[in-house]
Amino acid sequence: MLCNNCDQENSSDAGFCSKCGQQLSDIQAQTPPPLTAVNISKDAQSSQNTVSSDSETADTLLAAFVGEKYDSFYRGKWFKDSEPRLDVNNDGSSIHSFNIAGLLLGISWLCYRKMYLVSLCILLSINIFDLVLMYSLGMETYSSIGQTSFLVALAMFVGFLGNYFYFNHSAKNIKKIMDNNVDPATLKQALAEKGGTSWVGAIVGSILNILLTACMSYFFAPDWYWLV
Repeated sequence: MLCNNCDQENSSDAGFCSKCGQQLSDIQAQTPPPLTAVNISKDAQSSQNTVSSDSETADTLLAAFVGEKYDSFYRGKWFKDSEPRLDVNNDGSSIHSFNIAGLLLGISWLCYRKMYLVSLCILLSINIFDLVLMYSLGMETYSSIGQTSFLVALAMFVGFLGNYFYFNHSAKNIKKIMDNNVDPATLKQALAEKGGTSWVGAIVGSILNILLTACMSYFFAPDWYWLV
């Protein structure tokens, strides 16, 4: 073991430098082990165990939050080429998947999965965009496009990004619940209550979707809109 004061070589069990008397015990504690094949293998194994533990934890938490469809559908959609986690990969692997229920049901599916804030933001954005087109295009051009095209656009939007929205929704709620819930015995129950599905939410969300769209059209659409 080298002395940091005079570079004198000392035995590994020496407490003080044989040349200058510098204490070696603190130096020895601060000196990292040599990069041998054995140490590198141990470090790699420790890192793999940590990653595996984090992955299993994320897998368990997501399964408790999502419910029965997690193993049969969402796990494969979110983590097709990676380990389960609670963060979106830099390569966006959680984005590139399609949700047929989101395509067919749109806002109703978002509310069914308890993504109420997401559904409201999307609904308001689509309606505002629709109103802007009414005023900018005029009656003839807007009528030729048809309002059906906007419904199709909404369905495609939710279909292509539904899994991404749901992953973010699940991860954020899981982290929030874990921050506020320190009792492991009630953690799974709290996740199930906050997550899962809600038919009541889907029905109420669908009704509010129709009412909100009708109200925005009634109060803000141009006069010719009701003649089309």
